[in-house]
Amino acid sequence: MKTLPRMLALAALAATFSAQAVTLVPDTWVALPGTTEAAEPQLAGLVLEDDIQAFSFNGGSGIISGTVQSRVVRSSVDGTLDFYWRIISDDRSAGSIGTFRLGQFIASEYNANWRIDGLGQVAPDAARLFSPVSNGDVNFRFTSPNGSDTLGPGQESYFLLLDTTATSYARTGVFDFTGPSQISGQYTTFAPAVPEPATYAMLLAGLAVAGVAAKRRRS
Repeated sequence: MKTLPRMLALAALAATFSAQAVTLVPDTWVALPGTTEAAEPQLAGLVLEDDIQAFSFNGGSGIISGTVQSRVVRSSVDGTLDFYWRIISDDRSAGSIGTFRLGQFIASEYNANWRIDGLGQVAPDAARLFSPVSNGDVNFRFTSPNGSDTLGPGQESYFLLLDTTATSYARTGVFDFTGPSQISGQYTTFAPAVPEPATYAMLLAGLAVAGVAAKRRRS
């Protein structure tokens, strides 16, 4: 079989270049090597959401359009949530996409990468977490070695991912794009659920009550 050596070569290549999700450093572009389910078994799990959303914006020389596939997966290893996005650019788009930008994605830590073993043909070269971290702004960048954008008309990205410790989610995040000379409008997406202020107050009150009760028992 002629296809067997090719399959073995691809498997060896994925094993060589796959790595764990990369922890993002604020205000620094961090290179993303790509990863696989074999390298990170916690990425496997139950798909809770798989949403397709159309987008379009004026890129400066015409309309850039396509769809974004947003996915939420609950890990079968530890029950935490992984968030995925795949950008599909229309053949008729008038320009390329430079960055995919997330906002209001509030997490306790930011571990980013992209899936080698998934659909797609264009990988982000780096990701960046912006300060203040409390805003939850993360950019995935699509560039070639000479600095030009590479997610062009008719192309699809691999699944971009953020591996989190969250256990619940809501449609509270946003995303947008940068084109050759313009920024798109914002679209909603999934993000870790952030407790309401009242929830924090109840939690603090509960801890205070528990502390008083423990003090009484000791006395």
